[in-house]
Amino acid sequence: MKKLIYSSLIAMLLPCIWLKSAYAQQKTDSTVYSFISMESPPMYPGGMSSLYQFLGENIRYPADALVQNVQGSVLVSFVVETDGTLNDIKVDRKLGAGTDEEAVRVLKLAKRWNPGMVNGRPARVKFNIPIKFSNPNFKLSPVTPKTVEIPGENNTGEDAIYNFVSLENPPQYNGGMEKFYAFIGTNIKYPEEAVKNKIQGNVLMSFTVEKNGTLSDIKVDRKLGYGTDEEAVRVLKLSEKWIPGLIDGKEVRVKYSIPVKFSLKN
Repeated sequence: MKKLIYSSLIAMLLPCIWLKSAYAQQKTDSTVYSFISMESPPMYPGGMSSLYQFLGENIRYPADALVQNVQGSVLVSFVVETDGTLNDIKVDRKLGAGTDEEAVRVLKLAKRWNPGMVNGRPARVKFNIPIKFSNPNFKLSPVTPKTVEIPGENNTGEDAIYNFVSLENPPQYNGGMEKFYAFIGTNIKYPEEAVKNKIQGNVLMSFTVEKNGTLSDIKVDRKLGYGTDEEAVRVLKLSEKWIPGLIDGKEVRVKYSIPVKFSLKN
């Protein structure tokens, strides 16, 4: 009789445990990460150059934008799901005259991305890009605020510093980010204090990629401590020159952000 009671209790408890586990998994899977803070962010097949080629081939310049001589960039954000599809496509900075709706329409046509990875598993990642509308048959009017607005941090001519998120041609490490992280992994020396205290995690760094590709103004935006912050700065200072960011074919100063991961397992 006791065995029968125990068996019945186990049978009742198992579905509850399974549901709780499934709920926890669902909650974890719903986390949306920022691509800026990831070592393995999502990537369009063929890279960003292929994405912008796809956009250029499919964008239809809105009639109202042509008539009103509207040119500039629409800043769009979206979530790259774990299966590579795009979801929650939104316009974060509008340009108007039909360009915002056209940017959303074309993004919905994009093929699946390679999803971002966290701890070896696909993750949901928020991504944002500028979609440029430019008609060579029209000249920009310097008196129209929309057309002269520069998405930079310091809008002072030649010294302007742009955010890499807002550029179609952001700076790149020679060989790509995979090679950059390989360089970091090769040169990182795990601080003794961090090892003793079993410190692991990411140090979020920012820096400016200058017009000649050198890195300047290297800062720790989110600390991990125990010597890891100083080590991340030291290694970034060893970096070779990057390929600088471009606007209209000219080199510009660009602020860039990356996580530097410290893992005792690796």
